[in-house]
Amino acid sequence: MIKTREFTFADGLTHGLVGPNGIGKTTLLRKIAGQIQSGGITVFGEEPFDKQSVLNRVILMGIDNPLPDSWGIGKLGVIGKARWSRWDEERFNELLVRFDVPAKAYSALSRGQKSAVGFIFAVASGCEVMLLDEPYLGLDTQRRELFYQVLREEHGRTIVVSTHHLNEVAGLLDTVSLMGDNPISGPIDDFIEGILELTGPSEALTAAVTELDLRVLSRETTGLGDRVLIDARSTAADPIFRTAQDYGLRVTEVSLERAVLALEEKA
Repeated sequence: MIKTREFTFADGLTHGLVGPNGIGKTTLLRKIAGQIQSGGITVFGEEPFDKQSVLNRVILMGIDNPLPDSWGIGKLGVIGKARWSRWDEERFNELLVRFDVPAKAYSALSRGQKSAVGFIFAVASGCEVMLLDEPYLGLDTQRRELFYQVLREEHGRTIVVSTHHLNEVAGLLDTVSLMGDNPISGPIDDFIEGILELTGPSEALTAAVTELDLRVLSRETTGLGDRVLIDARSTAADPIFRTAQDYGLRVTEVSLERAVLALEEKA
């Protein structure tokens, strides 16, 4: 289990880590990986910084964690085998073929190929915890779909993915953690089922929202009436649907990405 001041990442689940640019997602991942000293974070019940018992079980890969430029693909396999006791050579070679990674030095690879190699390295390491910092950058559509497929195959490991593409990865996530002044974390169903859109005439919407006494995340006017996003995570659904019916309003769930963006803007 990973515990920070704001979040708890339970074992065996895939967690999405989101937040605006510059909020510190990469820094948090580096702290969890033991690369930066920081109080208030434990991994497997221990402070991770410079703790070999933790470092042997955690790997961080992503745009800000490149591999040495001079290393070729073959050397990566040799280094991985020497470094990680649970290194899976067969899986490493299999994924190199599936992602069609050429046998070149790391420096000669494209941005997308470097992303693929970092992800492959993390998977093959056998580490119980994989920290992936925007691991899909530069991948074309075909390889991005392959990335999600492989991530699905690895379900059961503890995975934390920093992402700006929630809609693409939503089907793989168990939880979402939103960084900000007012951090929010929970199962994805809490976000999808708890952030609702009410649509209807302006006066009816205003009356219904007042009666429900729920936080309004956004409101906009369209040619067909007004639309309001409400935060109903702490409220039972039945009263909301009854009130909406009384006022002739339509209630719909929104996408995970839209729900999180609305909460982010209100944070």
